[in-house]
Amino acid sequence: MDGIAAATSTLPASAALGEPALAAGADLSRQSLRLLAALRTHHPASADHSIRVATVLLAMASTPAAQLGEPALVVAAGLMHDLGKLFLPVSLLDAARGLTAEETVAMRAHPGTGAETLTALRFPDAVVAAARDHHERWLGGGYPSGCRGITLSPLSRAVCVADAFVAMIEPGRSYRPRLTVAQALTEVEACSGTQFDPGFAAVLVQGLGPAFQQELGLDAAPGRWQPRERAGLLLSHRLEHALGLPPCPW
Repeated sequence: MDGIAAATSTLPASAALGEPALAAGADLSRQSLRLLAALRTHHPASADHSIRVATVLLAMASTPAAQLGEPALVVAAGLMHDLGKLFLPVSLLDAARGLTAEETVAMRAHPGTGAETLTALRFPDAVVAAARDHHERWLGGGYPSGCRGITLSPLSRAVCVADAFVAMIEPGRSYRPRLTVAQALTEVEACSGTQFDPGFAAVLVQGLGPAFQQELGLDAAPGRWQPRERAGLLLSHRLEHALGLPPCPW
């Protein structure tokens, strides 16, 4: 219940009085950053991962063919896709071994838990769907529903690709070797049409350039990457611009 309390404590008082859903603007951005802070307190690595996914999504969204929506909406989907991990024990999130059957069931509940929380906090449907569906697969067989990717929203399909790509390249994944960016892009291409929407797999491969290696902190040693965040602001010019935040003064 501590995680639930932390998440719901970010609601403004008016939210309990039937206020409309958050729009893709300042309110959505503030709520996303508050919840990201709660996730960071609980499990810093999950917050780091979410920032990277949001940054990759922005790169994908800059491709005209992507049509993912307003930048603030795209960033919110990236930052909030793993919110359900706020309700999982740190010992499970940091397990350096294969999970038991019971633990696997618990881990696979995080998309649904995150979506339920975001619904309660009046996030836009597209952000809720991205949290719920980011482990689905293009040909089906993912979780939690096992549905085929063609039934998912475009933003959900983009998050599926960005989430998997970031997981492959970021440091600190004790249960599998870290891939180089080139290796991960090759893997995305290999899984296009089976695990990933072919269109968004192509958008990711085409939309990421060498500059992202520095922005995503990929040169840091495992466990030593530190997101450039302070006082609720993300020291990423891409994210600041998308969220409508003032420039960081450091």
